[in-house]
Amino acid sequence: MIHRMRHGLAAVVTALACAGPIFAPAPTGASTLKKPSSEFPRSVLLLDNGWMFHPMPDFRSWPALPQLSTAQLKQLHCPWPGDNWQPVQLPDDYVVRGSFSRQPNPALLADGAQCLPGGRECRLHASGSALASARRLAKMKHLPRHGRSAYGGHGYLPLYPAWYRRTFFLPTSDRGKSVWLNFGGVYRDAVVFVDGRLMAQHPSGYTGFRLNITSVVRYGKQNDVAVFVDPRWFEGWWYEGGGIYRHVRLIVTGKLHVAPWGTFVISKVPGPIQYGSPGGDRAAAQLTIQTTVRNDHETDQRFVLASRVIDPTGKVVASAASEEMLSAGQQATFSQSATVRNALLWSLRHCNLYRLLTTLHVGHAAVDRKLTTFGIRTLRFDPDRGFFLDGKHVEIRGVANHQDFPGVGIGAPDNLWAWRIAKLKAMGANAYRCSHNPLASAFYRACDRMGMLVMDENRHLGDTYYPKSAAGTPFSDLSDLNAMVLQHRNHPSIIMWSMCNEEGLQKTAYGAKLFAAMKADVKKIDPTRPVTSAMNGGYTKVGFLSVEDIFGMNYHNPEFGQLHREYPHLMIFGSEDVNAYSSRGAYESRRATARCSEYGLGYGPAAKAAKGFFHGHEPWLSWAPVMAHPFVAGEFVWTGFDYRGEPNPYSWPAVTSQTGSLDLSGFSKPVYYYWKAWWGTKPSVYIFPSWNLSKAMIGKTVLVRCFSNCDRVKLLLNGKSLGTKDMPRDQYLDWQVPYEPGVVTARGYDHGRLVASYTVRAAGHPVALRLVSEVKGITANGEDIAPISVEIIDSHGEVVPSANNLVHFTVTGAGTLAGVGNGNPSSHEPNFASYRRAFRGLCMVLVRAADHPGTITVSAQASRLPPAHITIHTAPAAPLQRAAN
Repeated sequence: MIHRMRHGLAAVVTALACAGPIFAPAPTGASTLKKPSSEFPRSVLLLDNGWMFHPMPDFRSWPALPQLSTAQLKQLHCPWPGDNWQPVQLPDDYVVRGSFSRQPNPALLADGAQCLPGGRECRLHASGSALASARRLAKMKHLPRHGRSAYGGHGYLPLYPAWYRRTFFLPTSDRGKSVWLNFGGVYRDAVVFVDGRLMAQHPSGYTGFRLNITSVVRYGKQNDVAVFVDPRWFEGWWYEGGGIYRHVRLIVTGKLHVAPWGTFVISKVPGPIQYGSPGGDRAAAQLTIQTTVRNDHETDQRFVLASRVIDPTGKVVASAASEEMLSAGQQATFSQSATVRNALLWSLRHCNLYRLLTTLHVGHAAVDRKLTTFGIRTLRFDPDRGFFLDGKHVEIRGVANHQDFPGVGIGAPDNLWAWRIAKLKAMGANAYRCSHNPLASAFYRACDRMGMLVMDENRHLGDTYYPKSAAGTPFSDLSDLNAMVLQHRNHPSIIMWSMCNEEGLQKTAYGAKLFAAMKADVKKIDPTRPVTSAMNGGYTKVGFLSVEDIFGMNYHNPEFGQLHREYPHLMIFGSEDVNAYSSRGAYESRRATARCSEYGLGYGPAAKAAKGFFHGHEPWLSWAPVMAHPFVAGEFVWTGFDYRGEPNPYSWPAVTSQTGSLDLSGFSKPVYYYWKAWWGTKPSVYIFPSWNLSKAMIGKTVLVRCFSNCDRVKLLLNGKSLGTKDMPRDQYLDWQVPYEPGVVTARGYDHGRLVASYTVRAAGHPVALRLVSEVKGITANGEDIAPISVEIIDSHGEVVPSANNLVHFTVTGAGTLAGVGNGNPSSHEPNFASYRRAFRGLCMVLVRAADHPGTITVSAQASRLPPAHITIHTAPAAPLQRAAN
């Protein structure tokens, strides 16, 4: 079984949801599937437009559950026409559009459910382990998880079920073919109906799933799709959103076809690699091509399986063909071999991608055709020397991230993933940990194209939908894990599979047994990558470490040497390490405002209250030990971007974390420049804070901190030298400077030569708004989003860090407003609105392209400032690739 879905219930649950007459009127944009050409016998239609959405904020029929029972499925009935249906474009996260509240909403507390402080789920606390947990919490003097409830951990936004529905038309010419619905991701507990018949329940909020709907669709008529979603059960402890937040596609194939995610290319480079070619390193490569074929005919089928390998220039460089036979109703995997004599390897610098064109021929007719993108590269994980890509040592300079974005939450279009990766690469990052779940397909494609290594991570340890796994958790299904590996295994950017994060079972023999079963399943699907996890302790010889291939450590860098001696056969890497608790522009940490100093949590009045895990979180404490131990392959710092929910280190009024190098809107904090210095390749120097302190600070000492990779740094105040200091490796420099208004400059020197400089100066009064698009262009596909930064500037064009103007937006032309943000961890303004208050002189508006090319005009207005405008030109969308997966 590929996906954990409840099948076989259609016989007892039929005509229950959104069948024909109980629908609201069909949305505009209802799609007609065109007959596929002989060139592309497989037809793929994107079904992201034309959906209707019905929120259910007053839902109280049952409390949050990991998945629904048969009896509960029988209670599902679509609302009647006119009952608050509204048009919506996918990908969609409806939770992010809610209003912040400190108290959980009624639907989350159905049947007396509670969101206890320190807990990870909001659920009934009447018996068993839940009751024991409640009693244990009641006795604690200091609550765990900073006194935060599961509801607060999810971002203080209301959660409740909702319905989605749309129609599509199938021509009569499609009769006799196989018809599939492909959902990239639904958060969560998706229940899918087609023409009123229950097709499946898919509890996981993080794995894609594909449904064969051939038996229920109607040809020559409109077909109805309805999806019930319920995000109230938490799979994690951070903001998880809610809705159909990834793409939906309709796929029509012949009865004999390549099975879902049924192609896999394994590449080996047995001989020497030729380095230095302008297009990338080269080597002869041996390919093993695995193709899983499904026969939905009622008779046996003989066919020719043809595979062609296409290089990055579009040239066919290898091929294979074999005659095969498949019995009626069966599915089987066939293996072929091919050789690419002078293959261009995939690397971080040269992202060479090949394509596999798979065609099934019956007689002279092509009955299915599919394209698969892959890369050729080698991986080596050396216990003593670290990680090697294509035979070259690569230090893993990684960040961990959740999947929410400014304005749109988890409902991100494909192009925002490229925007995020570009931001991280500019900081010097070369690796990305998917925390703590698999991500959208667009993310992996962007990493393949842009050169970003990936640690792909499974959500749950074993067969469970609880945030953490308990002893006795079963592991006989593992369908969500299998789905992750099956769907992502062709991406060259992925270098390892992580089974889980920080599980209590990690130190136990039962945990090792469970882990071993998961590893065995992964190796059946993909034997080419190591299996690991992110462990925060419990490094015993009977637990995970007795099974896993490489050793991921969370926050235990001082133990690198000891653990290397205990486990010399395992390559060690930092799977999660400290970054810094910081809020952009905050001088001191203050609990009342729930903001951290940009120097780190330990600076300011709140420093004395910061204890244990939340004290002393500085980036050099994680990176310096990595550099001091050559056997450590690198690390993933927590996190690249701030994220909603899990407000760290403060809870309300904070509604986001403060662990990122960039805030939620992608505006850099000072810690960003620490990583840019030590991860980047160019000379750099950076100083903070901003020099816009109050008059009361004149004559008082101000801490000026410098991040640089130069040998020496000289600091000047209004042209007067304050001294030159040697820069310690992987560290920073501080100066205590008596404050006076003016200009502070840092100059970086290598071997006595000036190679970098940075200046901060006192900004004047706000005089203008400046709008800057953070992407070069967007496509007119109805989905792409342009993040536009809004700067409050003075007469010299400098951002005014004290500005907090309320900015109003209007969008005209070939686009619409998609959301707003400003990176303020304590902002309770709506994420979807036509206004946003600037935070430290900056805010953001996100604009979505229409489905036709043209010009988008964005206007911004703020009191006492002249209006500002920016125009964005959208490019025509490319024709749909009908052979795509």
